[in-house]
Amino acid sequence: MAEEKKTKKSGRLEGLKTEFSKIVWASRSDVSKQTTAVVAVSVVVALIIIVLDAVINKGVNILVNL
Repeated sequence: MAEEKKTKKSGRLEGLKTEFSKIVWASRSDVSKQTTAVVAVSVVVALIIIVLDAVINKGVNILVNL
């Protein structure tokens, strides 16, 4: 019984090693480009949200003060 568990574990580890070797990792330059794109898009979206928030805030203040 103990040998069966050991065989199952080693079989799982071998399967894990096999599957892990199939992974295709992105190159450093690809990761760098994608990171730059994500940061740039995040900054643009943040700026859009800030502008929309300011416009809506001004609009609500104008309506409240009527």
